[in-house]
Amino acid sequence: MLPVFRSAMSKSVPISIRSAACLIIGDEVLNGKILDTNSHEFAKVCFNKLNIPLRKTIVCGDDTEDIIRSIKVLRQEGHDLLVTSGGIGPTHDDITYEAIATAYDMKCEIDSEVKDRMQQLRNDYISTLSAPQADAFYRMATIPQSTEKISVEKIFSDDTLWVPIVGIDEHVYILPGVPQLFKKLLDHLADHIKGRVEPNVQHRFFIKTNTKESELAPFLSQLQDRCNSDFGVNAVKLGSYPHFNWNLNTISVIGDSNIEPERLRLIVKEIISSIGGAAHEITQEEEERLTTSDPN
Repeated sequence: MLPVFRSAMSKSVPISIRSAACLIIGDEVLNGKILDTNSHEFAKVCFNKLNIPLRKTIVCGDDTEDIIRSIKVLRQEGHDLLVTSGGIGPTHDDITYEAIATAYDMKCEIDSEVKDRMQQLRNDYISTLSAPQADAFYRMATIPQSTEKISVEKIFSDDTLWVPIVGIDEHVYILPGVPQLFKKLLDHLADHIKGRVEPNVQHRFFIKTNTKESELAPFLSQLQDRCNSDFGVNAVKLGSYPHFNWNLNTISVIGDSNIEPERLRLIVKEIISSIGGAAHEITQEEEERLTTSDPN
C-alpha cells in the first residue's frame, strides 16, 4: 500500500521555512548518463540567497513507489522546503506529477491554465504534431489538482515560459530536470518564497594551502573540538577539501548566525598561522574555480 500524505496545516496558514531538502528524480542520473548539477545549484541558492541549510539530497529513479518513499523520508525528517527535479516531461517514464499526486491522494489532470499557456506560446509547434504526439505534449500540463485540504499553486516565472513551478501545500515544489530551466525557475521560486524564510545567515571563509590533508588533520580536529566547546557543537564547522589536480587543499570555516564574523576571522588567522604551506585566504569565487576547473 502506497503511503498517503495528509496536510496538517490549513491552506491559509503560511509555512515558515527554516531548512530545505532536495529530491533528484531520474534513471539517467543513477545510470550515469547525465551528471546531476541541479542539487549543486539548489545548495548554492539555499546557502547564498535563502540563508537556510540544505539538510539532505536524495537521488531516486523513475519509479512511483521510490519517489513516494523518498518524499516520505524527507517529510518525516521535518524539512520545511522540498524541491524536486526531473520527471515532468512528455514520455512514459516522466511520472513525477502522477507519483506525487498519488502520494497526496490527489487527482492528476490536464490543467486548463497551463494548457492555454502552452497553446499561446507553442501553437506553431503543437499544430505540427499528430494527435498522439499532441497528447504526449499535453502530459506536461497534467498536474496534481487541489483538494479541500491540500493546495496546489502554479508559479510562472515570466510570460515567455509555459512551464510552471507546481507547489504542493506550500511545501513540495516540483521543478523540471533540464538544468537551464531548473536554474531559471529556482531563482524565481527563491524570490517567491523569501517572505516565508526564517534565515540563518551563515558566514563562510576559505583558506588555500599546499600542506597535505593528512598533515592538516590533527590540527583541524583539535581546533574543531575547541570550537565545539567555545561556541556549541556545529555552530562553527571546519572542512578540508583536497584539489588533486591543483596539488593543494582548501579549508572552509563556516559559522552560523550566532557567531560574529570577527570571531570567525580570528579562527581563519589562527589556521593560516598554524598550518604552513603558504596558507592564505581566498574568495568563494577562487574556491569554485579550483573545484570546477583544471590547471591550464
